[in-house]
Amino acid sequence: MVAADEEPAVGILRIDSVQHPQQVVPSARVMFVIDVEYAVHGNVTIRSSLHEGPPDKLGAELWHSDPTVVFEGGDMIWTVNLTAPSTEMNWTLTVFAYYLENGDWKYFANSDQGPGVEEITVKVARLATLEVDLGESNIPVNVDNSTQQTTDLGMVTFQLPLGVAHNVTVPSVQPCPNSTRLVFVGWQDGINETHRTLNLDGDVRIVGSYKTEYLLQVTSIVSGYASSEWYDAGSNITLRADSSIPVNGTFGFLKLRYVFKGWSGDVNSDLDSVNMTMNKPKTISANFAVDYTQAVVPAIIAVGIVVGIVLGVLSMRRRVPAVQDESQQDLDEAEEEKTEEVVRAESVPSRFCDGCGEPVEEEWSHCVHCGRALGPSESA
Repeated sequence: MVAADEEPAVGILRIDSVQHPQQVVPSARVMFVIDVEYAVHGNVTIRSSLHEGPPDKLGAELWHSDPTVVFEGGDMIWTVNLTAPSTEMNWTLTVFAYYLENGDWKYFANSDQGPGVEEITVKVARLATLEVDLGESNIPVNVDNSTQQTTDLGMVTFQLPLGVAHNVTVPSVQPCPNSTRLVFVGWQDGINETHRTLNLDGDVRIVGSYKTEYLLQVTSIVSGYASSEWYDAGSNITLRADSSIPVNGTFGFLKLRYVFKGWSGDVNSDLDSVNMTMNKPKTISANFAVDYTQAVVPAIIAVGIVVGIVLGVLSMRRRVPAVQDESQQDLDEAEEEKTEEVVRAESVPSRFCDGCGEPVEEEWSHCVHCGRALGPSESA
């Protein structure tokens, strides 16, 4: 075979494609589909062949087609079945498409009319390589219940049996330090599920992507303004607050109100509305203070009522002890009079001397006043 130097009757004779598996197991039957495009003047004989080795170091011819006469233009397709080597290796083959001219088989080496030569490689091995590229480090990738973390380059590889369906799962949300997380977006081939199945016919690389989200935490004494939400990195956020809000709950009847005083934390502003970019996690306080102006009059009335009630109770407490003191005084005087009557009754003598008329005691035998003898019959 020689390369064509002069313009022949063949305008185009190029290998359009060679379809073949990327990988096969040792000693497997391998099918090659060779598509040759041609454009000729008149009738031209063409054929194809398949050799072992690269073009610059050809080995044995493994197959060649029968010579075929073609005319005008079109595609010639040949199907070839070969047996792969029995050992694991990268099997390199060279495909030719050439035409017959003056008894010589020639092919085009240029890209205008050809090329009529193509090098192909088939991997002969029992295991295939699955590479998962997520673009982020330390993300767990699970394949057939085996989990590995992506490297600093965001990739991880698995060696898997050829021709078997394999389940691949990645997390939908990956927590990160400092109120940051990664959220799965989808695979480069259009699949958006975090779980997918692959049937490997050779080494495969799949690419997925994650987006970064930051947590925005807003604190406030007003419950309606306290929140905790995730936002995409780089997104623009607007915070708004009402200038005045009624106080609900126990003190609602006093018509108290919250008055907005401004934002503080990662954003400092006295404005009711502020804009910011989520370039990191943020913590912000919505500051409110209670306005007591509307509650002054009701408070004065309430205080007056309370004071009146307290004074009334104190007055009643003072009157009750006074009445009780007067009653007790009357009882004490009555008791004193009764005691005096008893004393007076006890002080009246029971016997008198008949001689001098002076009172004498019961146990006396003679009157101490006049000396007269006293008998039991003395007058009492």
